[in-house]
Amino acid sequence: MRRLPTALIATAFIGSGMRPMSAQDNRPTGTLVVSNMNDNTATVIDAATGRVLATLPTGEGPHEVAASSDGKWALVSNYGVRGKPGNTITIIDIGKLAVARTIELRQDQRPHGMKFLPGDSLVAITSETSKSIILVDLRTGALVRRLPTNGRATHMLGISAKGDRIAAGNIADNTISVVSPTSTDEPKVIPVAHQPEGIAITPDGNFAWVGSNRDSIVLVVDTHTGVATDTLRGFGLPYRLAISPDGRRAVITDPMKATIRVFDTDTRHERFVIDVPHDSLVATAEVPGSPSPEGVVVSRDSKWAFVTLQGRNRVVTIDLERGKIIGYAPTGTWSDGIAYSALVIKK
Repeated sequence: MRRLPTALIATAFIGSGMRPMSAQDNRPTGTLVVSNMNDNTATVIDAATGRVLATLPTGEGPHEVAASSDGKWALVSNYGVRGKPGNTITIIDIGKLAVARTIELRQDQRPHGMKFLPGDSLVAITSETSKSIILVDLRTGALVRRLPTNGRATHMLGISAKGDRIAAGNIADNTISVVSPTSTDEPKVIPVAHQPEGIAITPDGNFAWVGSNRDSIVLVVDTHTGVATDTLRGFGLPYRLAISPDGRRAVITDPMKATIRVFDTDTRHERFVIDVPHDSLVATAEVPGSPSPEGVVVSRDSKWAFVTLQGRNRVVTIDLERGKIIGYAPTGTWSDGIAYSALVIKK
């Protein structure tokens, strides 16, 4: 494991975009969509330059973001605010930089984690109040199927590349549920550590990586046997996890320690610990507290990770080959979920 010194990555934030890259730097392409919890907006960002392309309205308390595999659509889950549960999904037409429409989920309140199924016509959405994952037709907004998780506070989810296996964390029950979108079988409920929130699943669907908020560990769980094959330690709060599309790397954000950790998924060997600077993102004055790296997504080519810094209203771009932060871009207030689209927008 290689820990990168802060000096390598502590570059002052300049203007409103990412820092300039040197000629030897590669650049990511595509588009990012970030939810801003306090603003009730989503920021659309050019991944290559960090330039904000649009700021679009959402519902109250937007949390997670999901993008379709063809890159045309982004969904924002409107979780709601304290005392007022949300029940809508904002659909963004990425190419047009516009809100297309809003889906009403009716009794399925507190929508949160979302993933598109192959084909991009169906999306899986967790509903905390319904103790289920709902499958919604993106074209009509209709509920197609309800997949019970048999767990309380089902929050985040991961889906296999073929879409045949979904793993979701049940925060209040200290379990994860593994379900199939096409099966009528009861979910496989697997006991894990306390308060499992962040979760990701390998593209083959064989392993779920599960972060425990209370125990500060990440478990690697065999989704077939229900057995944890590895326990990764040393976290403050392993809040969000993403596994690269090629299945080689797992990226884990830790807002408590202000780090982003990158693991080899096969060996579970830690490749990098990236320390996010505490005070270099604001040009005028030092800002106390953690920059709070939280939401994470990996590009389709598996070369780049993008992480929201909730404590700084920024998103950071990471070169996964070098384990190095290469730039920052601005978001709205209290940035949270993030999605990546390979669509390149010329504006």
